[in-house]
Amino acid sequence: MLSIENALPYLIERGLLTPQTVLEGELLIANAARRNRNLRVTRKDGVSYLIKQPDDPTYGGAYTLRCEAGFYSFCQEEPKVAELKSLMPRMMYFDPERSLLALELFEGAKPLWSLYAKTDAMSFPAHIASALGRALGLLHKTLRLPGAAEDARLNWLRRDAPWVMQVHKPGPELLASISPANYQTLRILQTQENLSAHLDKLRRLWHTRSVIHSDIKSDNVLVLQPAPDDAADPKAVEIRLVDWETVQLGDPAWDVAGALQDFILFWVSSMTPGAYTPEQLVTTARYPLIVLQSAMRMLWRGYRTTAELKPGDAEDLLRRAVQYSAARLIQSAYEMAMNAQTLPVTSVLMLQVSANILADPRAGQTEFYGIIQEIPAP
Repeated sequence: MLSIENALPYLIERGLLTPQTVLEGELLIANAARRNRNLRVTRKDGVSYLIKQPDDPTYGGAYTLRCEAGFYSFCQEEPKVAELKSLMPRMMYFDPERSLLALELFEGAKPLWSLYAKTDAMSFPAHIASALGRALGLLHKTLRLPGAAEDARLNWLRRDAPWVMQVHKPGPELLASISPANYQTLRILQTQENLSAHLDKLRRLWHTRSVIHSDIKSDNVLVLQPAPDDAADPKAVEIRLVDWETVQLGDPAWDVAGALQDFILFWVSSMTPGAYTPEQLVTTARYPLIVLQSAMRMLWRGYRTTAELKPGDAEDLLRRAVQYSAARLIQSAYEMAMNAQTLPVTSVLMLQVSANILADPRAGQTEFYGIIQEIPAP
């Protein structure tokens, strides 16, 4: 496995670096660990890289990295999907034997939340949400079924529904290793607010209609802003979607749901920690939900327009996305509790929001997301 100490010879041998770059000292290799053991290779004489390596290849990391590399390779080679290259990093090198992937590093790109958090509530950058909606719409329109997504080179894509839709039915292997807070989460899902029945229903709603990213969240959305000059349009941002390890054929509403629930998470994260009840916690939010709703409406408008959906199809997709967003919130609440002894109050709040949305999707669409578009009754 490459590290800061041993990366140079490997990168030079593969042509990713030149000896001149090393000799001139215009090179920096640094850890950029997240889920994987990543390295940032920054240089001045050419493209900088993000080197991705699975933390433990025996636990599926090598497989998901191959999936990501396979998808990048298809998009870079197939003229029919050329537009998608503007949404993702360039794959510079892939070593299947080492499970190593070198991607173009976007200098100056910022994760979604970091840009949101730089503004106050009154000047929230809703245009960025619109750009994200357009990016998702382009992905789903370009790789819609039937069409380019049927290419034999994508036969390896999985089609299963998200794991969270059956998290309330854990096997013994999961129960043997979960945290006390996760156990509390499961008890809530199994015993309260009819949540188990709602999750079962969501699995029946699943429609495989396009290639989807399947893990849309702030960390996987990078924003490139225009150069700071007088002629630049401050709203001319570009979106890059990264971490395609879980790319699959699935329901495009799941990606839209990820973008919607990310706003709820941002809202919750802006609340002041303390010994509050969920009701009290809501009043401490730096970004009131009503402020974020304008951005969520622009997200949906950008998506619906770019995806070129017929009115009936748009209503149906939005109906599913609203309900799926509740499942995404449950997933986030579960993941936040993975290493906790007691269930965080923020997880309790997200579970309650999920229950409210699933109980009345029509109200969830208008009251939580502020999107005034008619959807069929559940």
